[in-house]
Amino acid sequence: METKKPKHPVFKGEHEIISSLGEGNTSKVYLVRSIKEPKKQMALKLIKEEFLQKDKKSINNVEQEI
Repeated sequence: METKKPKHPVFKGEHEIISSLGEGNTSKVYLVRSIKEPKKQMALKLIKEEFLQKDKKSINNVEQEI
């Protein structure tokens, strides 16, 4: 039996990335779809790794945002 391959990149095996919604200094935001429930869409915000490696204040800012 052949498994259907998603058309877009997949994040953590659970969410198919559909499109980019925006980008800021600290992160990128994507529109994603659940692989298990394809009608379920949500925004996925990924913090840029270089931002997390700056300093303690940067990490605290991300923690506050979360």
